[in-house]
Amino acid sequence: MTFAALIRLLRAHIELHESLLALSRRKTEALKKNDIEALSALLADEQKHILAIRQLEERRQRWLKEALGDEAATVVRCIAMAKGKEREELSECYKRLKATVEAVAEVNELNRQLIEQSLQFVTAMIETFAPTPSTYSRTQQYTPTPERPLFESKA
Repeated sequence: MTFAALIRLLRAHIELHESLLALSRRKTEALKKNDIEALSALLADEQKHILAIRQLEERRQRWLKEALGDEAATVVRCIAMAKGKEREELSECYKRLKATVEAVAEVNELNRQLIEQSLQFVTAMIETFAPTPSTYSRTQQYTPTPERPLFESKA
């Protein structure tokens, strides 16, 4: 059995994930600079990458189903089944893809934290500058009752 098609798919996965990693790092810089326009463009590019990755994943699952009869087979299982140079190539692809996916996850976690901090800052600023409801309002006026004058001279 040959795994050349799977190796090509994994290399395409690696390229897309490395490109996604670069986008995520640029997104971090846009978040730090509060560049909303750049952030919007990066998010659109990110969605395109995610769609392409999903399509590649579907192709990989189809190949696994056709070649092995099991679309849930893992790359590790394929490495165990491969021989010689294909085993080395699959192993290398697996390591690179795993490292890239972990790096994307780390950068995305950093971006999540930056967004969360930004939201906390905005919320704090809104609470600071927003008028707080008070128990007194300008429409309420004190009017002394006839039984009790405003100023008691006997006190």
